[in-house]
Amino acid sequence: MKTYLRLLALLVLVAGSTLSMSQPAHAETTLDKILKEKKLRVAIDVGNPPFGVLGKDGQPDGSDVAVARQMAKDMGVELEFVQVPSTGRIPALLAGRADVTIASISVTTDRAKTVMYCNPNGALSIVILAPKATAIQKPADMAGKRIGITRATLEEATVPKMAPQGTNIVWFDEIGATIQALLSGQVDAVAMTSFAGKTVADGNPDKQIEPKLTVTTAFYGPIVRPNDFELRQWINTWIFLNTQNGTLAAIYKQHTGLDLPTLPTF
Repeated sequence: MKTYLRLLALLVLVAGSTLSMSQPAHAETTLDKILKEKKLRVAIDVGNPPFGVLGKDGQPDGSDVAVARQMAKDMGVELEFVQVPSTGRIPALLAGRADVTIASISVTTDRAKTVMYCNPNGALSIVILAPKATAIQKPADMAGKRIGITRATLEEATVPKMAPQGTNIVWFDEIGATIQALLSGQVDAVAMTSFAGKTVADGNPDKQIEPKLTVTTAFYGPIVRPNDFELRQWINTWIFLNTQNGTLAAIYKQHTGLDLPTLPTF
């Protein structure tokens, strides 16, 4: 009997050792790294009001910035901003320069091929904007006109599809260049968010800039790298709680002047 028990114990020990050897050690996740280093790196675009701007003190401001600051605060870590243009919002994330991108990135199936979306934290409308004297009331009126569009934006994904034949699309890498092209007359009209359009119109009353037509309305949310499931789950939980307690609504209202619409979840 004793021999049998010794043999059984040996078999259990060997089986346990084999099982432990067959199971890989837990790999450090992005969330683990953030919590260990106590630093959250967030890619933002400070050239896209009211989501991201540089304040009078030269520091980042806007609704995306406020969301990032609140997120880092609730996570209990230091916040590091990685400032990028609209074209760099996804590349900076995939290159590992940032842990998450919070830059009003509208949800599209094309982007979902390369990054993972978290649940939406806001919504935006894309409009065609032009001086009052420019006659644009419907998509057909864009024919023969120069329409400025910023690359790597929802505008790029939607406006060319609804623009009629004969529309002259003029591309820009940053929204600041798109705005200057409109103000200088380099283009007849531009496509951008209604929020950015209002900022441009309010800041240049002499140009009599106004929205001409709405292209689409979309939701936007933070993005993380593929397979960063733990970080995505934490952010989704954070978005849920801060939607319920009114924090996200207050940030949205402060920076856009509008009420936050009901947010969908994935």
